[in-house]
Amino acid sequence: MTWFKENKFLAGLLTITVLLAALIIFFGLKAGSSLEEVQAQIASKEASLKKDKSLNPFPTPDNAKAKEESLKAVIAKANETRGKLLAFRPEKMENVPGKDFSANLTSTVDRVKDLFPQDKALPSGFNLGFEKYSGSLPPEEATGILTYQLGAMEYLLTQLAECGVKEVENLYREKVPAESGDKWPGEPGAKRAPRPKPAPRGAPRPPKFKSDSLPSVAHRMPVELSFRAPEPAVREFLTRIANSDQYFFETRIARVLNPSQIPSAGKAASAAKPTSDFGDGPIVIEGDEPSEDEPVESVKILDKVSGGDELVVFLRADLLLFIEEKTLPELK
Repeated sequence: MTWFKENKFLAGLLTITVLLAALIIFFGLKAGSSLEEVQAQIASKEASLKKDKSLNPFPTPDNAKAKEESLKAVIAKANETRGKLLAFRPEKMENVPGKDFSANLTSTVDRVKDLFPQDKALPSGFNLGFEKYSGSLPPEEATGILTYQLGAMEYLLTQLAECGVKEVENLYREKVPAESGDKWPGEPGAKRAPRPKPAPRGAPRPPKFKSDSLPSVAHRMPVELSFRAPEPAVREFLTRIANSDQYFFETRIARVLNPSQIPSAGKAASAAKPTSDFGDGPIVIEGDEPSEDEPVESVKILDKVSGGDELVVFLRADLLLFIEEKTLPELK
């Protein structure tokens, strides 16, 4: 303390020097941190610019405008397609008393049975897939959608009859959620689908994919149908349901079986055992007997190969009810 009093000038100079050093150190550290922040910002902007340059098209104002016009055209086309699909949706599906639906079901089944007058042309207990309601009434809150589904079932059987199908072996209709008092999948209050069982240890895991994340455009009503018919009738039926303007069916599975034996060629073909369609004797090819290397020119045998015989057909298709609430955003 005495030294400071005796050397006031030096003490003041020393104090000022210490303060200046502290200020220099403080601002130096602050400038260093600011420099690091600036460098980080520059690196981030360089990475963003590099990413933008890799885009196709490069985000210039002209390219952005062209992209917007293209997106507008896509949305307009999607809305046009949506309008065509909604044409398959009935204007109204009002619920009716259960007894009214039952009466409609009975009259519809009678009309379909008139289309297949042959014995055993329809399966035993045939009720157009509504066998559950042969002796009971459906819940009234489900009769609207069931009436729509009933019309689709009649349409399918009518097309079969008009195409020349003589025998329907099975018709199965999967019940809709409304029959159990439930909502469609994805709707508020609908029951969640059960979780799949975990794969065994060591088994390859399937790729993760959440179908619930995709918007649903239609409610699915699965139908299974089995019938016997020659190939032209099968082809005509599939063409009709694919080009229908009344109901939209999406075929999920199609299996076709030709139960007749298909002879190979030559003598083996001429001596082949026939099916019930070709009488009791062996198939005889008119003219000289062909050698082992010569092709067989029998219409009956070619019919078997091409499906001219009666085929057994199994179809699993979804009757789609398009959702009208789904809309696409508009770009202004």
